[in-house]
Amino acid sequence: MSETQNTPVSGLVAGQLAAAVQTQEHLEISKSTIEQLGALTVAAAGVRSLGDAHFLVLPPEYKHVDVTKAIEGALPEPHRKSGIVVMSDLPSFLKYVADQATPSSCYIYAHPDTRALVAVLNDHGQGFNGMPAWRDFRVSYTAELSREFATWYKNDRKPMEQEEFAVFLEDNVADISEPSGETMLQVALTLQAKTEVAFSSHRRLDNGQVQLTYTENIDARAGAGDIMIPREFALGLRLFKNGDGYKVRARLKYRLGGGKVKFWYELDRVENAIEDAFNAYVEQARASGYPVLIGRP
Repeated sequence: MSETQNTPVSGLVAGQLAAAVQTQEHLEISKSTIEQLGALTVAAAGVRSLGDAHFLVLPPEYKHVDVTKAIEGALPEPHRKSGIVVMSDLPSFLKYVADQATPSSCYIYAHPDTRALVAVLNDHGQGFNGMPAWRDFRVSYTAELSREFATWYKNDRKPMEQEEFAVFLEDNVADISEPSGETMLQVALTLQAKTEVAFSSHRRLDNGQVQLTYTENIDARAGAGDIMIPREFALGLRLFKNGDGYKVRARLKYRLGGGKVKFWYELDRVENAIEDAFNAYVEQARASGYPVLIGRP
């Protein structure tokens, strides 16, 4: 703030003093009034600066005014970098880190539980004599589950009626790698076609499949048959958005009761697969040359 900008305040104070002197034979000026006018004169001296901070010194009866942001906002550029940037994929995250920070002034924090990477680009300096820093300039990336994997993950261990399970298989058969998609599609279509039958027994076969035996009545004629379903299958799909493909094994389960059958599947150690996929991202961050710590900033 320039000296000319303070003139109106100091001029006002001077005018008040002159008027008081001219009329002092008719007006008694109290000691408190003189002190207040003196304080206003000091306040009119202008903006004080302490480093990058700017403020006004005012009497006790007046509020403190911090004008740092207002003054900095009028500058062509800020004194330092700050802010939070959110990236949607790992390459963009690593590119931004490389452009904005050096390995000696930046730590990357990896948090497996939330699958998040956060780089503090103006972190405290490294080493015994590291200098303190503001730690308010950051970039983050969170590994989000892919749409297809989120569907399987959400329905893990969820019992479904026969037709509901058949529709689920048919809708998501493209994610199944073993046995072939055609085989699983045939299982789904068979289950859909046999919704009005009564299941009577089941047995496990040596080839790894399960045989479900059923009876049905068609035009008053009794009939019987078997449905073969696999005991296990494997998914081949991306765990994270924009990520690599993974194989996740699953066990197919069922329960007979009252002539009806319910199906569900159990993903095999799926949390380990997610952890392994995130660890691959952590290793890519380490390979960039920046120090990686496990935790939160």
